[in-house]
Amino acid sequence: MGVRVPAAVRVRGGLLLTHSHAMFNLKQEFIAEVTHAPLGIVGACAGWGRWLELRLAEVGRGPGWIWRGCFAAVGVILLFYREA
Repeated sequence: MGVRVPAAVRVRGGLLLTHSHAMFNLKQEFIAEVTHAPLGIVGACAGWGRWLELRLAEVGRGPGWIWRGCFAAVGVILLFYREA
């Protein structure tokens, strides 16, 4: 189970980066894209950091701090998140 979780986080982060909204209001579409991009980037980094922590124990504690920081960043971003 431990390996599937980082993969799911990476896939969902990638989906946030690659999807688009078909809106007729360009301002709302821009705001949606600008708010989803940081969530996607941080989500993908969290997934890769966790994967590195699980697969490469000799790397050290860096990947563990990366994915924990990314999850905290997602929480902070979602505190101020507003769907257009």
